[in-house]
Amino acid sequence: MHYWSVEWTRYMQQVNEYMQYQTQQIQQLNGKLEALEKQIAELKKNSTQPPVINNEYRFDLLKVERLEGTLNIGLNPNPGDKDSSIEELAIGQSMDIPKGAEQQAQFQGIQEQVQNYLNSDAYRTLEHIEERYRYPLDEPYRKFIVEDVKKQIDERIRYYIQNHPETAENKEQSIINDVKRDIEKTFEAFIKNLPRKDEGPGWNST
Repeated sequence: MHYWSVEWTRYMQQVNEYMQYQTQQIQQLNGKLEALEKQIAELKKNSTQPPVINNEYRFDLLKVERLEGTLNIGLNPNPGDKDSSIEELAIGQSMDIPKGAEQQAQFQGIQEQVQNYLNSDAYRTLEHIEERYRYPLDEPYRKFIVEDVKKQIDERIRYYIQNHPETAENKEQSIINDVKRDIEKTFEAFIKNLPRKDEGPGWNST
């Protein structure tokens, strides 16, 4: 019981620190935007034809660091491995954005279906896994897990579009099924490795 309490307290402290960090990042970004707006207002005030401002937007300002210990969705280098979860991305591997109108339309169609799944049936799937491993979660924690998956799922879809062996006729539904399967296996792997009262991290029901 004491071990479980310590692990849970530590995890909640990490979540709290993560939220504080994100709040600070947002405040810093707001400050930069306000300063930029003031500069533009001054230029408009002092010149009838203000010079062109080279405003190179820095996307790293919006970079969100994941809390260590939460889901880290990745890509399995071997799509034929049906037993893999989507936590197996090799560090540094990147996916190209689908090119062409056909691939882009396919990506958007798959993305919509997967997002619909994550907004509804994924919660029921997660609850079934909780029952299987006798590890009930509360609703905010389920949402925390699902939202973390949502942020990372597009890369998985792009990977399958580029590497899936199915013909165009069957490809879209097949990719949707594969992504759902990967999400479920990621849920399962995450819950299996949560610390338990007696067994500690890495507990397995089998």
